[in-house]
Amino acid sequence: MKRSTFIRILSGIKLVSNNVSIVENFQNKALVIIRVPEITGESPKQFRSFQKVLSSCSYYNIKPDGDQLLVTLTFEWD
Repeated sequence: MKRSTFIRILSGIKLVSNNVSIVENFQNKALVIIRVPEITGESPKQFRSFQKVLSSCSYYNIKPDGDQLLVTLTFEWD
C-alpha cells in the first residue's frame, strides 16, 4: 500500500470517530486504534468502505471494551 492511500483511509476513519490513536512510521507500519460505541452500515457504500479498510490492513482486531468497541488496525506500506 502507498502511504498516500493510508493517509486517505486515515482521514476517513477520523470522520467516523474522534477517538483515534495512531502510531505511525514504525518500520513502515502504522498502528491505528479506534474506540467507537458501535459499527453500523446503513448503506451498501458504507459496507464496501468498511470492507476496503479491512482488506487494506495487514492485521485487524475488533473486541469489546466496556460499552465501546476497540478496533485495532495495522497497515504496512512500501
